[in-house]
Amino acid sequence: MGKVLGLMGGLVLGIQTTVCAGVIFHVETTFPNRTDMPSRTDAMTVDGKKLKMTMNEAGATQSTVIYRGDRQEILLINHGDHTWRAMDKATMVNLGRQINPAMEKMQEMLKNMPPERRAMMEKMFAGQGINPAMMEGKVEMEVKKTGERQTINGYPCVKYETWRENEKVAEHCVSDWEQVPGSQEARGVFHDMAAFSQEVWQGAFKGGGGPASFFESIGKIEGYPVLTRIFSNGSIVTETRLTGVEEKSVAAREFDPPKEYGKKDFLPNNLSSPMGQ
Repeated sequence: MGKVLGLMGGLVLGIQTTVCAGVIFHVETTFPNRTDMPSRTDAMTVDGKKLKMTMNEAGATQSTVIYRGDRQEILLINHGDHTWRAMDKATMVNLGRQINPAMEKMQEMLKNMPPERRAMMEKMFAGQGINPAMMEGKVEMEVKKTGERQTINGYPCVKYETWRENEKVAEHCVSDWEQVPGSQEARGVFHDMAAFSQEVWQGAFKGGGGPASFFESIGKIEGYPVLTRIFSNGSIVTETRLTGVEEKSVAAREFDPPKEYGKKDFLPNNLSSPMGQ
């Protein structure tokens, strides 16, 4: 998906500099229970069936995720080592073949630990944004509209909660589409990406695992989430707020990797850990 085939040198300059009407959503992400983690200002750019998310740290763009709905692929760009990886459904099925045995071993290891040791390991995983239970078989997630209303950075919204059994895993404060400029244009690609993400996780893990269930739950929320809190073991892991919206022209090349970056395989040759690192 991330290939620059559309920008090949043999094409005319006019194609290389194509611009499209787009929308840029600016967000701020904080880590309430990690005093060592500074807040992050990110941006999400949408144009038709394409969506790009940039993650910044210390004022510099560290990584970019691009969803190409026109190609049914996700592109992961690492600006630290100037490389990129492509992820599609076939890649995730292959990932599942490698990662499921490792995840099963991790689950068995946790089950056999004394309660104190298991709690310590789960806390360590939670600090990295990993909930081991999310990698088990598909779980049912319930989306509850609480009716509680508030205003976030000028956007009126209503609160939703996402529950997995008796554990709250997310909160969203959701504005009507017409309340957020540009969100009507972005509505289709949001739902498309959630459905695609759900499908690729189903290919990677038994029954889809928790990630597939989470993306399925996102599809049940009607509106734009101007505030999202992600929870693990009762604690907030991240809190993301919409801070502003720009409607502006976006160059087509913004949804491709930089030409000078090198492509790497999505899967390592030897997947030795549950996280593939």
